[in-house]
Amino acid sequence: MRMRSTGLGKTELQAEVTKLEPAGDMLILHIQSVKPVRWHIRAGIQPEDRLALLKELLKLNVRLLKYLNFLTPRGKHPEPEEF
Repeated sequence: MRMRSTGLGKTELQAEVTKLEPAGDMLILHIQSVKPVRWHIRAGIQPEDRLALLKELLKLNVRLLKYLNFLTPRGKHPEPEEF
């Protein structure tokens, strides 16, 4: 994961998600930055944030579907004798 903060100027943080844990109605995301500094970052994802995140992920997946057309068989499909 790559992140930026206005407080760090143009510096880009590289990080890894280390843990997800539920806490009440929030989902706590634990992130460990690895470059250029080693920080432990926590983000609380609220229910409305989860819905927005899910919507964006689904949009991305729909856009990627057109690239997965190689998974569909081409040509005539043999019909089964019985089913």
